[in-house]
Amino acid sequence: MKRIYIQIAAFLSCLALWSCESMFENEVPPHDLVGENAIINETSAEVALNGIYSYLGGYGSMSSLYIIYDEFRAGLLEGGNSDKDDQLLLGNIESEEDMCINPWQTAYQLINAANNFIYNVEKLSESAFGEGRKTEMLAEARFMRAFAHTMMLKRYGYFFDINHELGALMRMEPSSLSNNNKGRSTVAESYRLIFEDYDYAIKYGATFTDCYHACATTAKAFKADLLMNRGQEGDYTEAIRLADEVLKSPEFELDSTFAGIFEKGYESKELLFSRALTTLPTPGENNSSIYNYLGQGTYRASEKFLEYFPEEDARFKTTLDSMEVDRGSGRIEKRFVWAKHFVADGNCPMWYMRLSQMHLIKAEAMLYTGAPTADILEELNVLRRRSKNTKLKEEDYQDMESLQRLIFTENLREIGMENGALFYLAVRTKINNIRLLQELNSNYDNDNKLVFPIPDGELDHNLDIEQKPL
Repeated sequence: MKRIYIQIAAFLSCLALWSCESMFENEVPPHDLVGENAIINETSAEVALNGIYSYLGGYGSMSSLYIIYDEFRAGLLEGGNSDKDDQLLLGNIESEEDMCINPWQTAYQLINAANNFIYNVEKLSESAFGEGRKTEMLAEARFMRAFAHTMMLKRYGYFFDINHELGALMRMEPSSLSNNNKGRSTVAESYRLIFEDYDYAIKYGATFTDCYHACATTAKAFKADLLMNRGQEGDYTEAIRLADEVLKSPEFELDSTFAGIFEKGYESKELLFSRALTTLPTPGENNSSIYNYLGQGTYRASEKFLEYFPEEDARFKTTLDSMEVDRGSGRIEKRFVWAKHFVADGNCPMWYMRLSQMHLIKAEAMLYTGAPTADILEELNVLRRRSKNTKLKEEDYQDMESLQRLIFTENLREIGMENGALFYLAVRTKINNIRLLQELNSNYDNDNKLVFPIPDGELDHNLDIEQKPL
């Protein structure tokens, strides 16, 4: 990975121009001239492709905050005691806050870099690349565009309502002054465009090389995950099919132990996709790092999280560590922080997706397709056997509600605090027509609160975009 970063260093001046670092200032260069000068063959295209991935490398909106914002909204975190934390907890997030601005800017810089790459590489002859390499590289870029658009739909769009008008801002071509003003796509159209990119990546993507680059199998996993959020006719069946293909792929395998996943870090064969981080931040070096926010206890496990995760679960000690805080007057407070995020030597993956989630997604999809309870439980028992937990028994789960709660519980214990997935699972899980999220965080009693507002800067410079109801 050091070689990759050396390569992209020389390229970043062009990349910064492409990506419109100042997303709100209407200072967009002519993308066609920049791109034609920068991408002329396979070698320069490889550098540009790595530049797209570089937007995942920071400590903030694509890593630690990717987790914290959503798990906090789900009522699973305590800590901070700041105005921002209160906004997340109460669901009244303000549009001028960094928590709205930074993810928006980073994602659309990534999207614009991907769009410029796609635009310019498509114009090059196949003869400028090795056999099949041009299409493989386009597949990676389209995966990354879908990855970022997925993040935008889930955070700023009404992803849970297929009929809603306010989906994502779907930018599918390089930014320029002529196309800066652009409205949102509908939710249905957002899903369609994202799935088109994932499907291209599935059809033309390369085989797995490392967890820092997307492959066809990775695209299958992310499509399966997003299908669960859309939840339309045929989506659950398709999610099961894709999950099965990922699970059967020789490219990945479950680690033999639950603890081994985190001990091996980037080397774990269970890790499907991660941003790269080669230098471990020291305490205080960057206060938005996973290490400082989670490993050092700035944000701690909430009482609600601990209700779902008893200490007798064999995964507890790997997931959580205790720390004692002197509150004065002889009162010692015990807090739980994330042992998963105590890392060394820069081995600090971002667990955007790992193989275990395919079993969890498959179990959930099977529930909604009427599969036998025994078959659903077996998907969960695969993970429970690996972690040395007791086997789930069919007689203990005789109705839909008990299975829905079980699936959420197993998700929390298996992938809690890894990629923010629990919030979206809690949103889409309805028990007696009430979102499970409301049990976790009763402040989310209105669907408008599930959606982040569009940042003020975008509204100021994009006259066609519509803000969500506040």
